[in-house]
Amino acid sequence: MKAIQNFSNEIEAFAANSIYERVGVDIPTHNMLITKSKGNEIINIIHNAGRSFVSVQPEHIKTISKYFYENDIMEKLCSALFYREILDLLGYNYSDFSLEPSEEFLQDIKYNCVHTLDFICNKDSFIPQNTQNVERIYRGDEQFILNDDFDGTMYSITDNKKIISCSYYKPNQEMFENTCSMQVFSRPEHRGKGYGKATASAATQAVINDNKLALWVCQVENIPSRRIAQSLGYMLLGGELRIVI
Repeated sequence: MKAIQNFSNEIEAFAANSIYERVGVDIPTHNMLITKSKGNEIINIIHNAGRSFVSVQPEHIKTISKYFYENDIMEKLCSALFYREILDLLGYNYSDFSLEPSEEFLQDIKYNCVHTLDFICNKDSFIPQNTQNVERIYRGDEQFILNDDFDGTMYSITDNKKIISCSYYKPNQEMFENTCSMQVFSRPEHRGKGYGKATASAATQAVINDNKLALWVCQVENIPSRRIAQSLGYMLLGGELRIVI
């Protein structure tokens, strides 16, 4: 799976700002910057709408430069086994490293690999789904559980007044004020029924109606989340892999 190459101007601007905020460097589209990593970071790979930033331990710069000259970075980022390939390439034993899981965090495990994918949706790409069963729960209602950082509406499916699936979003600020970060959750026993897709469609529609960009981030191995995003017309923007000692 490769990212769509032709984005709107507003998405291009978001991508440029997103990388600059994280690494403090302006990177033109279709360019890659490879630099030295710091501290306990083995490697950090960020790709966003054709822009790529890689920080790696100094002794591995030549190896990584050759690797990305020969491989498509977005195609690699879409693989959950990418971290193993990179560790093998750099001479590490991948069995000594753990990839952060999609949800349940086990406190006795050190997750030293974080690998996420970024999706983005605007009014032109959005594919609305059936939201007939979706209820709106507003701030002030008894079932509303979000803090003030989030929008005042939860888009939910309930069973006997119990929320079994819910989507909502967080409006971003400053240089990203025209974007909203999406969240979706369904109880494990109710997954695979299309509820997440329905609630996420309702939440995304609200963002689109406000002329903003909807952002979707998930762990690379979270295939259900990736499928929901793509079914709603979210475009694959990029991803990030960070490995630390």
